[in-house]
Amino acid sequence: MNSATIYHPRMVSIPASPYCELARWALDHWRIVYDEECHAPISHTLAARPGGGGSAVPILDTGEAILENARDILEYYEARSPLGRRLFTADSAVHAEPKKLFDSFFDTLGPATLAWTYSYLLPLRDIVIPLWADRASFWEGLALHIGWGAISDRVRQHLALKQESLSEHQSIIDAAFAQVESQIVDGRRYLMGDHFTAADLAFAAMASPVLLPAEYGGPSPALANLPPAMRVAVERWRTQPAGQFVLRLYKEDRPQRVPDLVAQGKHGSGTTIKDRLANLLIRPCVLRPVFGFLRKHFPVAVIGKHAIVSRHDDVVEILNRTADFTLSQVNAQKIDEIDGPFILGMDQSPQYDQENAILHQVVKREDLEGVREFVAQAAVELIDAARPRRRIDVVNGLARVVAVRLVASYFGIPGSDEPTMMRWMRDIFHYIFADLTNDESVRQDALNSAAELRRHMDDQIALRKVALAKPNQTDDVLGRLLALEGPKNSWLDDHAVRRNLAGVIVGAVDTTSKFVALAIDELLRRPAAMAKARDAAVANDIETVRRYAWEAVRFNPHHPLLVRYSARETRIAAGQPRSKGVPAGTFAYVVTFSAMFDPAVFKNPDEFDATRTNEYLHFGYNLHACFGRYINAVQIPELVAALLRLTNLRRAPGDAGQILYDGPFPNRLVLEFDA
Repeated sequence: MNSATIYHPRMVSIPASPYCELARWALDHWRIVYDEECHAPISHTLAARPGGGGSAVPILDTGEAILENARDILEYYEARSPLGRRLFTADSAVHAEPKKLFDSFFDTLGPATLAWTYSYLLPLRDIVIPLWADRASFWEGLALHIGWGAISDRVRQHLALKQESLSEHQSIIDAAFAQVESQIVDGRRYLMGDHFTAADLAFAAMASPVLLPAEYGGPSPALANLPPAMRVAVERWRTQPAGQFVLRLYKEDRPQRVPDLVAQGKHGSGTTIKDRLANLLIRPCVLRPVFGFLRKHFPVAVIGKHAIVSRHDDVVEILNRTADFTLSQVNAQKIDEIDGPFILGMDQSPQYDQENAILHQVVKREDLEGVREFVAQAAVELIDAARPRRRIDVVNGLARVVAVRLVASYFGIPGSDEPTMMRWMRDIFHYIFADLTNDESVRQDALNSAAELRRHMDDQIALRKVALAKPNQTDDVLGRLLALEGPKNSWLDDHAVRRNLAGVIVGAVDTTSKFVALAIDELLRRPAAMAKARDAAVANDIETVRRYAWEAVRFNPHHPLLVRYSARETRIAAGQPRSKGVPAGTFAYVVTFSAMFDPAVFKNPDEFDATRTNEYLHFGYNLHACFGRYINAVQIPELVAALLRLTNLRRAPGDAGQILYDGPFPNRLVLEFDA
């Protein structure tokens, strides 16, 4: 297990480059958190080449792939983007025009604006060096000063700068501006009509060197410092309709960069010493012998007000005795702090029965086939996007993405964007269900994300209530809950809808992605089991795939223990030799991981056996079993099967092929496959 910090894509850039600006704008559009490693020209090649890149910038290492120019970056994330966030259209007949314009601006306008700009600026050392040294290291800035002559000559050669070519570059720029003006003359907001596309992005970014918009994401020279002839031309272009168009795009449509919450200390769940220690102590190779010893010698180990329960029958007994071993003292306070109450913080009561019944009324068994079809199709789309590079990140390239899209499609809560929704789900789930260290930063992350999620869900509820008055509305869980509001369910108001639906979806994303990552990781350790699981996947025998996944995760459970509370003194295994008294006020740590290795129930527990008929305890047991376990039983095997069907599926070399954790959650696992 790698407990290093959360991984972000790393972009090598020259901040002043319009091609780096195009990449920044695209990443900000998709709300991708990334680290920008800024360099001066020429020096940037030393940083780029170790990562696999050449001399062009930007170069982006996604963790799954190394993308060697801005066009590759755009195409990579475009292929993985939901339809509503794409910069090209999915309609092939309509797709051609923005693609044609994008290529024209990228391949023709961009080189022309760069060459035209540096024809004027390159002789002006005092203007150019600060632009090129922006956010670069001290040593790169020093190298610019010392080696200015050689560096400027290299750039001049690279851009093929010649005085006689200046008018040619200006003609190309004028032609591009005229082309844009011919399209927007009818008053349309964007080049393709009502929607911002890659054509708008490319024109705005490639034209920026000759327009100097204030919102540019890199350094720009001050208009007053430009040579007179250059300043006159820039001012002319700024007043033209095409120039005004770009300045408006920058002002109104240039997204703010997503803040690096890890760097700000607001989402450092994978970086704290306590988390690193916790990750070390919960490794299966550590826990299995420890719990084996406890099962044999101290099956109920009581230490003060804490009891560790490790035998299968005792674990099941506690989970069955819901009146004696309760849950509200464990989860209710945190759930209420987020937006409770919710059934996973309630003990048996009329309120529990009422709200549990409503949720089962809107989340139906007959929906499962539709869920299966949605997940299978979404997985195919993401895997197809990965095929050109033959590498896929199991977590953020597949499982987590499909899960959050299911939240949007089936549960009816699309995020403002997918990365933000993923952050909300992870922060809240971590605090309520996986914060074993009681880290205050984890709590603050959860409270901040919960506030954002509440506002977002309130907006979605308001929009849906307006839409419900119209015919032919989408049938999803949110719509069903809202339809049940009224005198018959007087308690079910908008807040009750929000808190119940939020309680369901919070566990729907990282539970799925963690289970899938751990299942594949364990199967990769067992080539024979992997081969049989792949045969089942190719034959579309999803039930057999499920058996292999469930058995694999037995060796490294996604949630290895549950906690219950004993309000009064009681006994476990009463009347048996191993009977043990539990004092009042004891927290019982019910180790389901250990229970699934108890040889009294799981025969030959150290052997991998996908034909077991035992009831696995992956999703809890009895009253508080995971509400989404039936959806998990459909979604997880489909995702695992989609991966297993890939030819020669294997780990990527080095650290990328091992699970990288963000606190308790897998955050990256890169696999390779053959064409």
